[in-house]
Amino acid sequence: MFRTAFFLVSICCCNFYWCHGCLEEERILLLQIKDSINYPGGSSLDKDWVGKNCCQWHGVECKPSSSRVISINLNLTRDERLELWYPNTSLFAAFKELEKLDLARNQIGGWVMPQGLCELKNLRYLRLAFNDLDGRELPPCSTNLTLLEELSLSGNDLGSYSSALTGLCGLRNIRNLNLCSTNLDERAFPLLCLSNLSKLETLSLQDNDLGSYSSALTGICELTALRVLDLSLNKINDHSIPKCWGNLSSLEKLDLSDNKLKSPFNSLTGFCELRHLHHLDVRRNSYVGSIPQCFGNMNYLRILFLSGNQFTGTIPSSIFKNMTNLMIISASHNQFNDSISFSTFANLSELAHIDLSDNVRLEVQTEHPHWVPTFQLESLLLSNCTLNKRGGNGIPTFISTQRSLKTLDLSHSFLKGTIPSWLLDNLTVGSLILRGNLLKGPFPQSTRRNNSMLNELDVSDNKIFGELPSNMDTLFPNLIVFNMSKNELQGTIPVSISKLQTLQMLDLSQNNLSGEMPHGLISRNNTSLEYLRLSNNKLHGNILSKFSNMTELVVLLLDNNGFTGTIASNMLSSPSLKILDLSKNNLSGFIPSWLSFLMNLAILHLDGNFFNGPIPSEVCQMQNLHILDLSNNKISGSIPSCLPNISSWMKEISIDVDISVEILYFRMLYSLDGTNYARSINTRVTTILTTKGMILTYEGLPLSLMTIIDLSLNQLTGNIPSQMGHLKTLHSLNLSDNFLSGPIPESFQNLESIESLDLSHNKIVGTIPPQMVQLYKLSAFNVSSNNLSGAIPNEKQFLTFNESSYTANPHLCGPPLQRSCSCNNSSQPRDNKEEKKKKKTTLQSLTVLFFSTCGWLLHIFWDFGVSLPFLPTRTGDGSSLVQWTGALIAAI
Repeated sequence: MFRTAFFLVSICCCNFYWCHGCLEEERILLLQIKDSINYPGGSSLDKDWVGKNCCQWHGVECKPSSSRVISINLNLTRDERLELWYPNTSLFAAFKELEKLDLARNQIGGWVMPQGLCELKNLRYLRLAFNDLDGRELPPCSTNLTLLEELSLSGNDLGSYSSALTGLCGLRNIRNLNLCSTNLDERAFPLLCLSNLSKLETLSLQDNDLGSYSSALTGICELTALRVLDLSLNKINDHSIPKCWGNLSSLEKLDLSDNKLKSPFNSLTGFCELRHLHHLDVRRNSYVGSIPQCFGNMNYLRILFLSGNQFTGTIPSSIFKNMTNLMIISASHNQFNDSISFSTFANLSELAHIDLSDNVRLEVQTEHPHWVPTFQLESLLLSNCTLNKRGGNGIPTFISTQRSLKTLDLSHSFLKGTIPSWLLDNLTVGSLILRGNLLKGPFPQSTRRNNSMLNELDVSDNKIFGELPSNMDTLFPNLIVFNMSKNELQGTIPVSISKLQTLQMLDLSQNNLSGEMPHGLISRNNTSLEYLRLSNNKLHGNILSKFSNMTELVVLLLDNNGFTGTIASNMLSSPSLKILDLSKNNLSGFIPSWLSFLMNLAILHLDGNFFNGPIPSEVCQMQNLHILDLSNNKISGSIPSCLPNISSWMKEISIDVDISVEILYFRMLYSLDGTNYARSINTRVTTILTTKGMILTYEGLPLSLMTIIDLSLNQLTGNIPSQMGHLKTLHSLNLSDNFLSGPIPESFQNLESIESLDLSHNKIVGTIPPQMVQLYKLSAFNVSSNNLSGAIPNEKQFLTFNESSYTANPHLCGPPLQRSCSCNNSSQPRDNKEEKKKKKTTLQSLTVLFFSTCGWLLHIFWDFGVSLPFLPTRTGDGSSLVQWTGALIAAI
């Protein structure tokens, strides 16, 4: 029995290439293809295509009965650093039984002997997507490819030639045609022959320009076997939709997202006749009015995407009565302004995803009338709505019955009351977002241990008070994102947080936390922490340990606390660090030179501390530095002249200052087959900057382009380096409140991006360089309290600055000051001295004349003891009066 079984297995294995490998001639052909795809100098497939049996090579499939190659998959194989590839099609034509050929994403610019493609008469699948082909390089003999069922040409430029696609009309057995992103318009699209493609089931025309022509889509009405039609991103307007679309009786999926559609659906004749639709996507158009009632006739509908439009009124409950197959409803980012009760969805037993978020005038009622859900949701998104306004704005209680829920977003929905413990006890929830509500009370005490699936917990911007649980690591062992900022938390940061091995983002800023930062939070090995924000608390102690090991850290924000001590040598081993904010603490000592090892650092805030000593020249090695703020310290010495060495102040270099963390979102049926999607959590890094004389908050892209140097309120001396005038992309420069001397460098005329320039409260001399009037972006300028002289530039941007920009410069003249400039302005100080001397002599003469004529009267008053406020005290012999009179004349 055993021998018989072994014999049968052996025969089976021989049929699957163990006894004989691929044909030698085909193995040689494959090696020639490998050489071609690597020319010149590539190394693709060197490790994958080795050995005698090519049927076992990666991407190669053979027919068991004949050992002939029937499938070659070379998708994304050619090294992208090589030039365009021109394959010899005769190599592929030699595979007589080839059924599948995938050459997508290989930089194909054309063919050698293109007629070789015509010999692939057994070919069923041909994928040439995302190459550099144009219409001239399409197979010239499509009528020969009579068995072809799938053709993908997406991502090529086929629209440059008007007859590029006429050859496709001969593909009478084609079932799947993908022409996405091929630059098609009506002139290139084969309208007249679409009726030939009677077996076509899937037509993908995404990201073209078919909406510019009213007749571009009419031919689609002939495709009666069509099941999937993708026309997204085509600039389609209301006039482009043909009235005959009702003929597409087999259509199951229709994607019209990202177009220019406005009219209500029921004005589009034929649309409501598509009763067999399973998937309808009209996201990101400009639809107005209400949702049409005819949607209720689409009994097979499973996926309904309406988000990103301008729908108003209510969401009609009647349309959901017969939609018993509905799995996904997304109506976010509209203008619904009425109310909807969740009892509307009670009988939709297949419902897995509801998204009504960002309808700011929509009231969502989950408590009344009474209802019992038949569904088990996987995601519920109700952010930026008004939840349960008539029932006390409580958290929906039906959520406690949902045992498949993975994502719950109730942010900014006017919730009140406390957070129930059952909400944290749900074992399936991976993302819980309650941000921006009016929730209060202590942090809820969960009864679960170790089995929570929670990856993201965001309860920021509420009124939660008290202490965080001491056992965070056992309550939420899988946390990736934890945000409790903008609450009223007290006490210390639990040591258990440092035991959360998967934690990537931690934000506890703007609370009343005290004590020291847990040592384990920054010193643990293999830490995954990327974002740490503890700003605006009452933390104290040493800023960081000498043994910190935050190797993945990108953002560290510890500002506005009470940290003390110095920044120890090499305390940050974070090569990925982009933003470091230690401002407004009580730190002291020198600014460490080792900061230059943080080569990716883009924003450095050390302002508002007690740092002393010079600015280390090593700062000039930080080529990605966008913002340097050392203001309000005790820094001395001169400004390093090497600052122009920093590339980011010489040319515009944007930085990615947002942190993105991907976690498993939920299993959601976006397509008919279903796919797992990862949800990307984006934290927009914000920072407060002082520029243009104002305190502003920057975030996202504006922050990534800001370039600022702020050295104000220090003890810097010496001249302003002329090299600073070469910082062409600098937006703001503040050197105020120092002891800088010398002139304003004429090179400042080259600060072509400067918007704010503050040199006030220094000892700067000389004139304001007139060439600076060319700084057309300059909107805030201050040189007050210096020793500047001469005329103020009086044109262009300088006409917008008022007197406060120039006060306390006694030798400056011209508008906006009241002091006019004369032709001999330079000698004016000497003339003023002569004029004062002349006035003094005249006053003395008048005083002598007064006492010579009226002195006898003063003596009479003196002798009779008359007290006058301007006379001195009498001494008896009259000498005091004589001395006083003489002293008065001399003083005058």
